[in-house]
Amino acid sequence: MMTKTGSIQCSRYTSLKQERPLTGTVHTSLHSFLIPLFICCILSTAIFTSVSSETSNCSNYEMQSLLAFKTPLHDPAGRLASWNVSLSCCEWEGVSCDKRTGHVVAVDLHNCNLSGAFSPEQLVGLRDLQSLNVSSNNFTGQRIPQELGLLKNLTYLNLSTSGFAGTIPWQLGNLSSLTVLDLSSSQLSVLASHDLLWVTNLTALEHLSLDRVDLSAMSSSSGESVSRLSHLRNLSMSNCGLTGSIPSSLQNLESLQILHLDQNAFHSEFPSWLGNMTNLVSLQMSSANVNGFLPFESLSRLPYLKRIYLGNNKIRGDVSQIFQGKWKKLTIFQMPNNSLSGFIPPSIANLSSLVQLQMQKNRLNGVIPESLGHLPSLTVLDLGYNHLTGSIPVSLGLLSKVSNISFTHNVLNGEITESHLRDLNNLKYLDLSNNKLTFNITSAWTPPFDLDVLILSVCQIKPAFPVFLRTQLSITILDLTNNSISEEIPSWLWNLPKLERLVLSYNQLKGSIPAQLYDSSTSLKQVELRANQFHGGLPHPPSSAAGFPVELDLSTNNITGPLPPEMCTMLKSSSFLFLASNKLDGQIPPCICEQTEYLEALDLSDNRLSGQLPSHLGNCSSLKVLNLANNEFQGQIPVELGKLNKLQVLHINGNMLSGKIPISLQNCKNLEILDLSRNNLSGKVPEWIGDLSMLRILSLRSNNLEGEIPIQIGYLQKLQILDLGMNNLWGSIPRQFSNLSTMKNEDFTRSQSIDLRYGQYHTDVVNLMVKGQYMEYIFYDLWTVTFMDLSGNSLTGDIPKEIGYLKGLLMLNVSHNHFTGQIPQEFGNMVDLESLDMSWNQLQEKIPITLVNLKFLSWLNLSNNNLSGRIPNGAQFNTFEAKSFSGNPELCGLPLATNCGEHTREEDDDRDENVQWWESWEVGIGFGLVTGFASVIGTLVLSGRFRKKYFHLADTFMVFLE
Repeated sequence: MMTKTGSIQCSRYTSLKQERPLTGTVHTSLHSFLIPLFICCILSTAIFTSVSSETSNCSNYEMQSLLAFKTPLHDPAGRLASWNVSLSCCEWEGVSCDKRTGHVVAVDLHNCNLSGAFSPEQLVGLRDLQSLNVSSNNFTGQRIPQELGLLKNLTYLNLSTSGFAGTIPWQLGNLSSLTVLDLSSSQLSVLASHDLLWVTNLTALEHLSLDRVDLSAMSSSSGESVSRLSHLRNLSMSNCGLTGSIPSSLQNLESLQILHLDQNAFHSEFPSWLGNMTNLVSLQMSSANVNGFLPFESLSRLPYLKRIYLGNNKIRGDVSQIFQGKWKKLTIFQMPNNSLSGFIPPSIANLSSLVQLQMQKNRLNGVIPESLGHLPSLTVLDLGYNHLTGSIPVSLGLLSKVSNISFTHNVLNGEITESHLRDLNNLKYLDLSNNKLTFNITSAWTPPFDLDVLILSVCQIKPAFPVFLRTQLSITILDLTNNSISEEIPSWLWNLPKLERLVLSYNQLKGSIPAQLYDSSTSLKQVELRANQFHGGLPHPPSSAAGFPVELDLSTNNITGPLPPEMCTMLKSSSFLFLASNKLDGQIPPCICEQTEYLEALDLSDNRLSGQLPSHLGNCSSLKVLNLANNEFQGQIPVELGKLNKLQVLHINGNMLSGKIPISLQNCKNLEILDLSRNNLSGKVPEWIGDLSMLRILSLRSNNLEGEIPIQIGYLQKLQILDLGMNNLWGSIPRQFSNLSTMKNEDFTRSQSIDLRYGQYHTDVVNLMVKGQYMEYIFYDLWTVTFMDLSGNSLTGDIPKEIGYLKGLLMLNVSHNHFTGQIPQEFGNMVDLESLDMSWNQLQEKIPITLVNLKFLSWLNLSNNNLSGRIPNGAQFNTFEAKSFSGNPELCGLPLATNCGEHTREEDDDRDENVQWWESWEVGIGFGLVTGFASVIGTLVLSGRFRKKYFHLADTFMVFLE
């Protein structure tokens, strides 16, 4: 209409000019033609402007519709203040109108912090509405109204991250004009769709985003629905709970440019058909459980590919084939934490547009190519946690745009000099840690960069601190762990204005505890100085001191003397304090928890502290970790510890504590580790321990506990370490131990991982009696351990066969008790067992042949029992020494020197052959029996029917005898 109005006016004006020659001179020159045309255009523009200004007001009906839409909304930020009748609705915030017709065409209220009721039915009267955006608001828990399906002229609809819940209404499929639909949720399982059949009618759709929408119930046919959207250019379904294979039907989307399927649970090989998606620009499948080989040949032919995100999968491939210089437009290549192998080829330099290269945590080998320094646009380079060898090429110093470099945890060697760093003007993050490098920078060098993070642990920086560090005024994290630095900490290091985290552990730093730790002028929040040579006592800070950093680790030094009373006020802002493995003595100050509102972890273990445990420890309300192990504390465990309802780890082992285990500890429902071992505790093992459902490690070893083992322990589903050894317990092993789920799970070491670390680097330890000696397990190794020790008690009766159901158990020790009966043949089911100690009991009969099935058994002690018969041979049994079986007079055969007599050998042969037949019966393979009366043998040879019945009877009889 706009164009039509202008053309009409212009033609009328021209016709008037053509009529003038009838009354005067006729002008035919080009000049006389252009002037009227110019005036015509000016007039038409003015007329159009007038028409536009007259028609850019919305109708009263549209205004009332919008006001009705506003009424149930809550607008705390006042973003809709302009929505009132004093203004045309075309002037309201977030409202756009057609300048020609004045009708409302768009409502954009994204990120307005709106809540209340979302009522799109009030917008049905806006017949020209094409765009609706209410993303990033707070409609938490509301369902998407099905009335949205009535806004049939919409081409753009964005409801993302506004808290909508429930099932996506199928009525959205009525919006056949949509080109953009974004229903992305802020969290998984809030918004869901059982299928995507409703999208098939959205034939004009170009952009579909369903990130974090729960699609886990979607059938395979729903993938076919999406593949019918022939105009689709952007498909994003990240973190949707998708499983199975990636639908091959997606290859029908020939216009697709962006495909995001990351953070799903596919069980799929990398789709080879992606190499045929010639318009693909961005591919994102990180953390999607994708495996198989990367199809290098086909992917390298994609001419527009710019971004690849495939991290945290199981994708294999030889990187020497990937980077052949064919991806001319590639800017981002992210494939960390996969199974890529091979060497980085020199041809990588041909990827001149590359901005980010991240291949950390793979299996790369070979040397870093010199050509890597000739990527002019590179900003991020991370090749950490691989097997790269050789030296770092000097050419990397030419990467003037690079901001992040990490080569941590490789096998690199050689020197790092000024030449490696000379042009890195934009460098902010540098991690060269845990290689075999030597950091050799002259003291006069001034770097071209100002770092934020520098990690140079294990880089042979000795004997002094690099002087260039004093120029790094923006540095926030500095880690120089394990570098043999053997001087005092220089004063200028404490004056770096933005330094927040300082890690100098495992050096040879000298001197007394630096007073700067209490200085209020520093920005330090985390200081780790463990395993150095600091000496002297903890200083008595002045009353004006700011207090300890939030995290302070002074463990494993030579700090002596008592804990000063002033430390109580120094803990007012602390979260973690570690003073373990020093020579501190005296008592814990009673004021310890008076001002510790934020203290989460306190480790004073392995010192010489004495006296009673202060009851005030129960006032540390935020405490999650308390480690007072291996000191000289006496008296009873304070009942006030039961007030620590956030406590996860409690170590008070290795002291001289007495009395009963206080019942108040049953209130510590979050306990994951309870270690009270090596004290003088008495009484019974409390039944309420079975209520600590989070418990993973329970050690009550080496006390004076008595009574029966409570059956409630058998219901601790997460328990992976149980140590009740060296007490005075009697009775039998509860058969309920067969319910210990973690010990039953033979895939435990692959499916679960214990993470009981506290602080960012500090780790705790657990001491276990393994293979006859104490071994120290660090927490990040405990994910491989399942352990049960009931040794050194007075337990009696048979060892329950139900223990054999604990297929995930790695170590079992029931030695030094009074068990009788046989070794259960079900023990052969504990296929992960590595250590078995049943010595010093009164076990009888023969060693079950089923124990030969324990392929990982490396320690076996059956000594000092009443076992008899031939020792089984085969598999691991051929590796054990005679001491594993000594003290059993009736045992014979290798590795003992006692030969089995003729009668014993015949009995043993009969039994072994019957056991073999019993095993073969399970797998359906028949074996002949080699002993028996000649007449029976003849009958068996002649009659298959009698043979089958005979062997069935023999098998039943042998089971009865066992």
